[in-house]
Amino acid sequence: MRKVIQVDSEKLYQIIITSIVSILSLTMIFPLVYVLGMSLTSQPELIRRDYFVIIPEMPVLTAYKRILSSPSIWKALEISLFRSIFGTALSLFIMLIGAFVLSRKTLPGRKQFLIMILATILFNGGLIPSYYVVKQLGLINTVWAMIIPPLIDSFGLLVIKIFIENLPESLVESVKLDGASEIQQLIYIVAPLSGPALAAIGMFTVVNHWNSWFDALIYLTRKNLYPLQMVLRNMMSVEGMGNDMMNYLLKDTERVASESIKMATVVVGVLPILMLYPFLQRYFIHGIYMGSVKG
Repeated sequence: MRKVIQVDSEKLYQIIITSIVSILSLTMIFPLVYVLGMSLTSQPELIRRDYFVIIPEMPVLTAYKRILSSPSIWKALEISLFRSIFGTALSLFIMLIGAFVLSRKTLPGRKQFLIMILATILFNGGLIPSYYVVKQLGLINTVWAMIIPPLIDSFGLLVIKIFIENLPESLVESVKLDGASEIQQLIYIVAPLSGPALAAIGMFTVVNHWNSWFDALIYLTRKNLYPLQMVLRNMMSVEGMGNDMMNYLLKDTERVASESIKMATVVVGVLPILMLYPFLQRYFIHGIYMGSVKG
């Protein structure tokens, strides 16, 4: 009798957990489906269905054509790709070196360095001092104004440091006995084994670079240097984007409302990151777990 009760309670537990996870998944997926559906809906259908469309009856790509026909989009895409790829690679390179150095327990002043790094997580100089520093460095109206200020993430640096400290000491000791220098230890042992942590922090970094627009608003006045998110923001802030005038030249099924254009801009901005995440998911989970727990 007790075994039956235990089995029933286990099944009940599984049903409850599955239901909760399913509900949470739906709440996360529904906004994406709604945004995608709205972006593919023509203006007449949107009006007929009272501006709430999940699955359009006759999908149209007019909103995407309107966005992608803008020359500034493609230039902004180049800027965002350069910023995301090169900025992330440079950040990981600097943070790996810093984490490797801080993981050496024989480093003079190691505790003081760690305290200073922790202080930057809790406190920052503020917007005006940051702008003044960027200006004094001559980075205003350059793409480097979006790469150098966020170059080092203190949290990511500490995660990579802890990950390196969790690596088997026998591996490092074995190459030391073979006469390997510190640089050789970093290149041939530490860097390859730190792949999961680097992938996890790299995911955070590339998402931050891809989604950032506020730094472009502060440091850039030249529109040809705007990243994609800044251009999309400007598109969304212009009401209708001349939508009414252009709609008169289109067929009924090709007319598109400003709401659909705004939803299409969201899809264009989010889609590249959604495509990247599945390839880094396993590294992301493993790297964060191993870098956050001191074994």
